[in-house]
Amino acid sequence: MRGRLTVLLVVLAFAAPALADGPATPNPESALPGLANVPGRPHPVPHCRHASLKCIDGLIARLTKQWHVLDAMCDHRAVFSLAYLRITQGLKKAILAGQLQDPHWMEYVITDFSNHYLGYFAAAARGNPVPYSWQVAYDEDRSGDANAGQDTLLASNAHTQHDLPYIYFEMGIGTADGTSRKHDHDVVNAINDSVFRGLEDYYAAHYDPIMGDFELAPLGLDRIGVLSVIQGWRELAWRNAERLAAAKTYEDRLAVEEEIDANADMWADMIRSGDQQGYRATRDAFCAAHRGS
Repeated sequence: MRGRLTVLLVVLAFAAPALADGPATPNPESALPGLANVPGRPHPVPHCRHASLKCIDGLIARLTKQWHVLDAMCDHRAVFSLAYLRITQGLKKAILAGQLQDPHWMEYVITDFSNHYLGYFAAAARGNPVPYSWQVAYDEDRSGDANAGQDTLLASNAHTQHDLPYIYFEMGIGTADGTSRKHDHDVVNAINDSVFRGLEDYYAAHYDPIMGDFELAPLGLDRIGVLSVIQGWRELAWRNAERLAAAKTYEDRLAVEEEIDANADMWADMIRSGDQQGYRATRDAFCAAHRGS
């Protein structure tokens, strides 16, 4: 049986449909300034040699292909793959709408970010070592009794809390003139908010019946509360990137890296602790009957 804290973690991104049309999630972190004038700069990466929307289009194509394969097998990794695809599509819309101050920086960032995700995905599939937080996520996908919310949250934790600080550090958190790039980081919070409004309904209809059965009000949960936790993860990722950039010595850098690992690992274990024994069979049967309907 799940404890109340675990239920909160399980449903972080999946509020009840009745809340889906509510106000946008507050984003208090967007008011906090970011540091600039630190090492790191945008640079070409695999799948994005020259920053442009072609980088995002290529990623959308790769994620679409991945999701279709996983979806056809009712593979539990499909839920995060779909979330990743929709967020990337939302990011493209934001770029086209002129919402980012430096879209080319974000095009490098999101491509590098996805390279890490797809690299760990391939490594885990081959049985090769991956960071602990990712290993927990893939162990649950493969054989655990987690529900779709937990699976998505486990992958989100590993990707956001473990991977993202390094991407920002490598691509530079400040421009050449000393301006922080945090504005563009914060724009993604609004994209997540928009995407999550529809994902919970899709998951409940196609992958996991429990996603439509949560009674959130008695637990004191709402969409604003759960998305605020995810925004908190992203804020911490940005601040950890600043700490990596500010590290003066190898020992300083190592201390930050160890804290990044420890935090992501702690969340992975806590989210996994909410497994309901035997639930995998129920979820798989539901997906087999409803996938593609």
